[in-house]
Amino acid sequence: MMPRRQHGYTLIEILVALLIAIFLLAGLFTILQNTRRTSSNQTGLALLQDEQRMAMSMLNDVIQNAGYFDTNTYSTAQTAWPAATAVTATGTSLAAGQALTGSHAAASPGDVLAVRYATAGGDGVINCNGATSLVAANYVNTFFVASTTAGGVTTYQLECSKDGITTDAVPLVQDVYNLQVWYGVSTTASTNNVDTYMTADQLTAANWSNVTSVRVTLTFVNPVWKTAPAGQPQFVYFTRVIPIQGRTGVIPTNL
Repeated sequence: MMPRRQHGYTLIEILVALLIAIFLLAGLFTILQNTRRTSSNQTGLALLQDEQRMAMSMLNDVIQNAGYFDTNTYSTAQTAWPAATAVTATGTSLAAGQALTGSHAAASPGDVLAVRYATAGGDGVINCNGATSLVAANYVNTFFVASTTAGGVTTYQLECSKDGITTDAVPLVQDVYNLQVWYGVSTTASTNNVDTYMTADQLTAANWSNVTSVRVTLTFVNPVWKTAPAGQPQFVYFTRVIPIQGRTGVIPTNL
């Protein structure tokens, strides 16, 4: 009896199988790339939220204590700060007893905000670097946005100096593109109720001592702007209104 002839795959069948395998691998590669992109975007957005939370928390803790001083040491703001103090970061000065000052620029990097208060030793009130002092200390906490260019790439960050000098500032959070500050004042005599918000260049000397709240807007670079589908904004904005406790009937403390 003659053995049966054996047949293998033809060249066409092998090519068809390879083509199907290539399509399957391409689909798997696309899924993998989309998964990695989604994971990267989620990580970037989570980091953005953390940075926003930290920045606003620090701004809130400092601004709410504007004008604070130890009442066991000083009786009024004028006795706490009897002389004018130059704030080089803003190009302005704090008058005697004045707690806030700043400068305004609509374009990035935006405004500069200076907040003054005097802490007593061990009272737990932090400066804008997040530190406390065991001895009495005067702080002119100054917030601003700084940019750095390296290799043709410009990065931005929110920085703060505890003495109003930019050269000794420390970085707080990354990717802050712009800082805008509006100061809430009352134009009605004998009331602290805010009825208008002004930028630093609109305030008069009398207005500075009448600031009751501060509205801060931070512009962050959107971490998914270049990798996300079209239509994503380049920037993300966060705004908070911060009351100054000494003007709202509350003793300023580090809450």
